[in-house]
Amino acid sequence: MINRIYSIFFFLIFLGFHVSARQTVAIKVSGNVKDNAGIVMPSVSVYVQGTKQGVSTDAKGNYTIQVANEQAVLVFSYTGYVSQRRTVGKNRIIDVALAEDLKGLNEVVVVGYGTQKRGDVISAITSVKGSELQNIPVTNFDAVMQGKAAGVQVVQNSGAPGDEAYLRIRGSGSLFGENRPLYVIDGVPMNNIAAGAGPQSTDGQRVSAQNDINPNDIESVEVLKDAAAAAIYGSRGGNGVILITTKKGAMGKAKFNLNMYTGAASVTRRLDLLNGEEYAQLIKESRANGNQPVDNDIINTGINTNWQDAVFRTAPVSNYALSVAGGTDKATYYVSGSYFDQKGTIIGQKFNRLNGRVNFDAKATDNLKIGANINGSHSLNNRRDGGFSGQSILTLALVQNPNNPVYNPDGTYFRDSKGRLNPVMLANKLRFIAETDRYVGNTYANYTIAKGLQFKSSVGFDRLSITDDRYLSREVNNGGNASGALSVYSVMLWVNENTLSYNKTFNKNHKLTALLGQSYQESATRRIGAAGNTNSTDIIEAITGFTNRTEASDYRSRWAIVSYFGRAGYAYKDRFLVESALRIDGSSRFGKNKQFGYFPSVSGGWKMSNEAFMKKQHTISNLKLRASIGVTGNNEGLGNDFPSLATYNVGANYGSLAGIAPSSLSNVDLSWESTTQTNLGLDLGLFKDRINIVVDAYKKVTNDLIFKLELPYTSGFNRTFGANIGQMKNDGLEFQLNSRNLVGKFTWSTDFNISFNRNKITYLPLTVEGDPRSADFTEGLPNAFNTTNPTSIFRVGESVGSFFGYRNLGINPATGNFIYEDITGDGVVSTADRQIVGNALPVHTGGITNTLGYKGFDLSVFFYWSYGNDVYNQTRNVLERMSSLNNGNKNTLRRWTPQYTVTDVPKAIWGDPANADGLTNAEVSQRFIEDGSFLRLKNVTLGYALPSAFQKRMKLSNARFYVSAQNLFTITNYSGYDPEVQNQQFKNSQLGIDWASQPQPRTLMCGFSLGF
Repeated sequence: MINRIYSIFFFLIFLGFHVSARQTVAIKVSGNVKDNAGIVMPSVSVYVQGTKQGVSTDAKGNYTIQVANEQAVLVFSYTGYVSQRRTVGKNRIIDVALAEDLKGLNEVVVVGYGTQKRGDVISAITSVKGSELQNIPVTNFDAVMQGKAAGVQVVQNSGAPGDEAYLRIRGSGSLFGENRPLYVIDGVPMNNIAAGAGPQSTDGQRVSAQNDINPNDIESVEVLKDAAAAAIYGSRGGNGVILITTKKGAMGKAKFNLNMYTGAASVTRRLDLLNGEEYAQLIKESRANGNQPVDNDIINTGINTNWQDAVFRTAPVSNYALSVAGGTDKATYYVSGSYFDQKGTIIGQKFNRLNGRVNFDAKATDNLKIGANINGSHSLNNRRDGGFSGQSILTLALVQNPNNPVYNPDGTYFRDSKGRLNPVMLANKLRFIAETDRYVGNTYANYTIAKGLQFKSSVGFDRLSITDDRYLSREVNNGGNASGALSVYSVMLWVNENTLSYNKTFNKNHKLTALLGQSYQESATRRIGAAGNTNSTDIIEAITGFTNRTEASDYRSRWAIVSYFGRAGYAYKDRFLVESALRIDGSSRFGKNKQFGYFPSVSGGWKMSNEAFMKKQHTISNLKLRASIGVTGNNEGLGNDFPSLATYNVGANYGSLAGIAPSSLSNVDLSWESTTQTNLGLDLGLFKDRINIVVDAYKKVTNDLIFKLELPYTSGFNRTFGANIGQMKNDGLEFQLNSRNLVGKFTWSTDFNISFNRNKITYLPLTVEGDPRSADFTEGLPNAFNTTNPTSIFRVGESVGSFFGYRNLGINPATGNFIYEDITGDGVVSTADRQIVGNALPVHTGGITNTLGYKGFDLSVFFYWSYGNDVYNQTRNVLERMSSLNNGNKNTLRRWTPQYTVTDVPKAIWGDPANADGLTNAEVSQRFIEDGSFLRLKNVTLGYALPSAFQKRMKLSNARFYVSAQNLFTITNYSGYDPEVQNQQFKNSQLGIDWASQPQPRTLMCGFSLGF
């Protein structure tokens, strides 16, 4: 019996060893992966379905993998290509040809609170791949979107590092509210910096809240343009929504990617200014015409300093980014870090940013998936004043006396006897630093209740902190007392969202999707500021070193939104689609009578290409008609978070007793601006989707515009900001084309888009019954360097961005002064004779990119243009003023003199106004309005991927080197530095004004990307 037991025991041991031996004898499978054109494909993911085993193809497309048995299934996947599955069976060599996802109809598109297949999208959504946004030397994420999406206008307001860009989706939707879209990154709505409560600006150039995004981390960007796409965001979707999705890990071994570029930027254009001799003659003539004595300090020294060259410089820029991604069938990860360093083209400017990101996703159980996405960034921005402030480096360089040197013989800075600051000294001595820390992230749990039914809960946050530190020494303050200011701006936003989603197909013909959700969002803002002047030494730059400190300020604010939303979609036989959405928002910002808003939408689509009558033809591969209508809102840009409440100011003290005083009236009926938008769209694919065309026509009507309402003086208040009393509309047409012109060994593709938008103000309240002009609202920039401030007007029947001024009829040959049109006919030119003399909005904007490839080489050429927009050249106004010590441009050499009476430039006269009616030769008129149309070669990139044999020897999965040029040249009739730049961008009343704005530089750089 015992022997039998031993025999069975040893038999089982032998069987175990035999089975173990059989299990350890893995099957070795190898092969090659190519695309349909026969080109080898490196970095294709090859893994065993249902296991952690995975490899990637090498530089020649080869792979080798071991599988446990012949029943193993290999999965071949690569972004942009249709995945394939192959059962091993008796095969030991498995070669695969991956087909490119030509239609892109199976491409996943991110939408509000979910994803959809491209073929099922029936709203106006434009997608931009993350690869299109990388390796572009700009600090602002908005800037890299320029020309990439139809219906998205991006204006780079300034060439200074870190300054904000002007971005509008389908035109302006608000007069005094915010016009920027809502940004959502991995499900977290990002903070916008409010115009009033934000950090210190330099003549309208705010620090951008979008500087903290590392473009290398972006997987895709979706722009939600119509109400059907954006209504799910309700009161925050009125200006469109930009969804940013960052990269995730994938199953397989760790993959490292290193990206690096370095280059230099320079301003290639100079304004043509007077030399020393011409300047001295101008001042002499100006003073004589103004009955002033000769200024013996203004003489021709022969020095001829080019102050533009003195303040401009060639500025280096570099970027380093490293990421690693990988994972198993249970958990995946993506970790990245980057460092960006850029000096500005004006001395003293510098911006650097450090980014870190961790994205983690895990399958906790068969039904539960959890994850987290966290990004942190820290940046330092050495800023310099812009515009026409008394300490603007560029402005001082333009108006400076060319007879003055930069330095004295002993090496110290030259000081102008007239008290004007030396711009080089100012640029080097001014301390103005913006330090930004930002943390954005979310955690989520996704539980599958049943097949097709999922519950998701997430908590997200956006913590933004900006410290502005400014110190002006006695030298910078031109010998006066030193001064300084410090402000700390912080905002913490957090949001909790819970959604229940359902996706089910019945009888193969009926597909139903549904979403129910609830959201709570809260944001708290605080700004603390302090300032002072008069210290004993410049060694101590802290405010505590000042003997005369101003009273510190402490601004606090908080707001919240509670929301309920839902979406339902139905598709019949993949031919007819319909979808509806509704969001209900309740906001603490609005009056108790209008605290909740309702934002519905409905859309429909017809896939004509799936109809039976389309099957026999071979020209049209995809044809889809779309239509939608919906309502979205806007609750940003209200001036503060309590616009509906009666507010009070502190400091209204009575003797030693502290007191407060009312500062605004309440408005219980104040509510968000409401935009109703209709959209008609067509998606067309031709010749097996070698050509893809997307056309959208839309109409947006914004009601209940938040407007500044004049109040009777008997109320005790002059004006209230919060009143819903206006209406405006935008009509537009968008056209996108993508064509794969050549395929095979030589490839050529073209991406083209063009957008048309017409804006019109349709209603503003009358302040005088029966007088339509009493509804006009005008607003201008501050006066600068003895010029008249440029002025814009809101007028019913006209669009925003309308310039308001006089019509210039030329020079009076007898007096040398301008003649302005008397439109009232009363014989006197006055403010009643002002009229609309131009508009800042373009007729159309667009971009075109051609990409070519051959045997490892790739070439991309991207043009961007704007047509039909006017620019008010306030810089030229200053340089042709001829009434003070300012230098002038070469146009002033054509100025009127008794010997030269037929000209377009008035006489030089000290202290002008020259006319009896008090008008000056520098009044706002069409004289300074120029055509701002331009065509710009925005980017050219030439790259080369190293031969696959070399990559294999070096154990690299990819290796590409490239050279690139940004803003290579611009074709324009504009006489200023740059037709694109404009200041005060967050105000619709101050669009298109060249306020001595720093031009965009030309940047030349080289870089490489390595994968291993």
